[in-house]
Amino acid sequence: MENLLNEITSLTTAQRKKVFSWVATLTDTEIIEIFQDSVKKAFQLKEERPDLSGKVGKYCAFIFAARKAGWDTKTGKGFRVAEAKQYSDFSHLRQAKAAAVIERGRTPVLRRKLLAYWGEVKELKTKGLGFRPISDYLNKTRKLKTSASYLAKLWKEVEVNGVS
Repeated sequence: MENLLNEITSLTTAQRKKVFSWVATLTDTEIIEIFQDSVKKAFQLKEERPDLSGKVGKYCAFIFAARKAGWDTKTGKGFRVAEAKQYSDFSHLRQAKAAAVIERGRTPVLRRKLLAYWGEVKELKTKGLGFRPISDYLNKTRKLKTSASYLAKLWKEVEVNGVS
């Protein structure tokens, strides 16, 4: 029975339980719409798989209806099963999260710590060292883990633009 349900719904037992948990969080009108859609899908499934018993067919139809109602999209599974309209509804949320991460940038703690040793960085840079060896030096002697690209960015901000 388990293999049959996995094959038809293409979901594991744990995923099917999550579908029911998600449905329980919906409003009554949304649940009624899912039930109504599952009745239609049960008839379609019966035509496709006449070998299924009525109970199993209705169970699978309910899972299909819940997935169509947006379970896959709203739990972060993306475009896999969701329609393009449902997927695009959440694109503005993804864009806002990405913008927040980009705007936040590096933690100011690292910047403050690096600026505390900026005299050493400036001295090593004037001696001809690149940012990668300076990064290694700071990691070994000052226990400051930083990348060469971040040092280059900070160098450009502090030394070239004169902003501290």
